[in-house]
Amino acid sequence: MPDMPAGVTLLTDPAPALLAREKPPCASIYLPTGGPREERRDRALFEALANEAREKIERQSERRERGRLDELLDLASAHLGALRSGLAESGLAVLAASDRAYACRLDRPVGPLAFTGERFLTRPLLGALRPGARYLLLALSADRFSLIEGDARSLERMEVPAPARDARRTASGGPSFDGHQSAYHGWKSSNDVRKEEAEAFFRSVNQEATALLSRDGGPRLPVILVSLPEHQGMFRRISTVPGLLEEGIEKNPDGVGEPELLADAAAVMGRVAQAHAERLLDAYGQAVGTGGASSSPYAVGMALAERKVRALLLAEGAYVPGAFDERTGEVRLFERRPHDRFQGPELADALSRAALAQGAEVLELPAEQVPGESGIAALFRY
Repeated sequence: MPDMPAGVTLLTDPAPALLAREKPPCASIYLPTGGPREERRDRALFEALANEAREKIERQSERRERGRLDELLDLASAHLGALRSGLAESGLAVLAASDRAYACRLDRPVGPLAFTGERFLTRPLLGALRPGARYLLLALSADRFSLIEGDARSLERMEVPAPARDARRTASGGPSFDGHQSAYHGWKSSNDVRKEEAEAFFRSVNQEATALLSRDGGPRLPVILVSLPEHQGMFRRISTVPGLLEEGIEKNPDGVGEPELLADAAAVMGRVAQAHAERLLDAYGQAVGTGGASSSPYAVGMALAERKVRALLLAEGAYVPGAFDERTGEVRLFERRPHDRFQGPELADALSRAALAQGAEVLELPAEQVPGESGIAALFRY
């Protein structure tokens, strides 16, 4: 990974930025990025957005209150090539405060936008938290396996201990390595021996993968099994791998290139995300009549103050002018002129931060799927 400038932290998990309470003033810059040949254009656009943010902050605060903000924006601009490395037709978020800055690579274009205020504008980062934004592939053949971490843009192979990756126990009890065939013994056919060897190897893989994926106390990623149909059934019968999805990719992992594997994984995770959203919406429909859910921003605010929100549902791309007091639960809605590009406090942004801080789920959905007319709804815990 390219070196990052001092004071600018490149985040793979957006949670620190979503929950940050940095010292204001804060600048949130969202840059849609082009391909490798568009770096000069992207830098010019970023500098224009940074200047726009500076001008807004100059009208809002004294220069002595800005700390390192200007320096951090300059650093981000100077190292934009490293920050946008690997991005094409996607997006980059740079969130700078008076003492530190964060950068997040996005899997979709966002902006261009320069937002300033007491807090970062983090709503566009919520896409990185949606179900299936990150996942693992368990690529399994009859005599080898690998674990691959993926997102919408790329796949990266994880380190797996060599003995578990390369060797398996044969039916005769001895190790067999890639390219080596074990001897057949007694009355068993070659198919019987291969089946027993594969099953023994799969038990070893299951033990190793379960240990690797259970030792981390962080969020559990969904796991997609990539294997031939006959191996899918055999492995699933013995599997204890945490997060293993019911749907897999029924292909030989040795014969699938990265673009095809990315597309297949995206299709699986898209169906998983859609099913999850449908379950939440069904639960909402059952609970709303008994007070267990609401599409009123005022009721959602009070529920957050009482720490009883289970899931917050937001309409994609809808920005709601308003403010939220986390202590009292008070919600205030602001009016804006028609066609005005709103640049004040954004209600859904504040509600999502409060919900995430309480461990609630925050999910963006197409506007037509979110109950009510405000673009904000919540399912309560009780």
